[in-house]
Amino acid sequence: MVKKNIRVCCGMTCGVMGAGKIMRKIEAETGLKAGEKNDEVDLNYCNCTGNCHLAPTAAVNGNFINEAKEETILTDIEEAAVREPQDPGIIDASVEEVLNNDFLGDL
Repeated sequence: MVKKNIRVCCGMTCGVMGAGKIMRKIEAETGLKAGEKNDEVDLNYCNCTGNCHLAPTAAVNGNFINEAKEETILTDIEEAAVREPQDPGIIDASVEEVLNNDFLGDL
């Protein structure tokens, strides 16, 4: 199994378009909360990926999942985990950034 570095964008547009729901789906499947990791998964929010027009966005091992959907996010994560990275420099969001960008109160 490939280790998965999973990040969900916490920018304004992604938040409005359902990033919180995406994160909750991943948390339920992995048993982790944002900011936690185990031997297989490192899960957290990240700063804006710049893909606002394709929100909500997640990234796995540097590969974007644009227009992420709860129904397909787990399959999308598995597929993205084995591709060559598009952008390995995705930066984690701090707790303050997540809370400041939680416009809907659902992150």
